[in-house]
Amino acid sequence: MTTTTELHITAREIREGDVFVLHGHARTAAESTWPTALRGHVHVTFADGGDAVIPADRPITVRRAVPCATA
Repeated sequence: MTTTTELHITAREIREGDVFVLHGHARTAAESTWPTALRGHVHVTFADGGDAVIPADRPITVRRAVPCATA
């Protein structure tokens, strides 16, 4: 079983499945971000198509699925 938590991270910490708002649209990351040739930026691919290059230190609030501990 999983639950969703809200995290305040930087763009370089985005992982596959994270849901966040970018340019006014809800996006889901298709995979974790990776550095680009443009120093200080990362590339993020969206699950529904498309991608973006954004500053690696940009603050991002994501919703991330986390497993629940069971007793």
